[in-house]
Amino acid sequence: MKTYDELLDLSEFDAQSMMTKYIHHGGDINNFATTWEYVSFTYSLAFDELARKAYQPGHRVSNLSIPLFFLARHSIELALKGTIIEYAKTDDVAAKTDGHDLVALWDRLSASMERWGCSTTDDWGVVVAKQIADIQEVDPRGDRFRYPTDIKGKRFELTHVELEGLIRAHNSITTYLDACTTMLTEGYRG
Repeated sequence: MKTYDELLDLSEFDAQSMMTKYIHHGGDINNFATTWEYVSFTYSLAFDELARKAYQPGHRVSNLSIPLFFLARHSIELALKGTIIEYAKTDDVAAKTDGHDLVALWDRLSASMERWGCSTTDDWGVVVAKQIADIQEVDPRGDRFRYPTDIKGKRFELTHVELEGLIRAHNSITTYLDACTTMLTEGYRG
């Protein structure tokens, strides 16, 4: 197997290797890879791997802060939606996971959990709600850290992301949501 740098080496042009098909469709439709749980896990893992690399001493974090924030936000959105879907399986109310508004998703999850008998107003839930609100405030449509401009072409305000805080918030939120799903599967009711 080649190293990463060897994969990038174009010193000897090889049209065949550049044309090799690398995206493949098909497989078992019931495959775990097509579940909310798995896709959420992969984005969380990608965030953790990139954040771990960026957090190393001497690394220029500023070059990775924008994609890290996007990965964190998307990972959190997927975790919220996946948890909503899990609670909806035991609820009379259908799962509503449309949109990118993290606060609205949190509110939907909180309502489902309340109907299940588990309040999100515990100490950790209050912190998670605040962390979600902070991310939503900075990036209300989920595009602030994906593009340099809004849909109308207006540049976004320069924003500094403090990596340690982002790592802690992502971990806090996704761990809490994972715990919410675990409580559900174990039948815990408040």
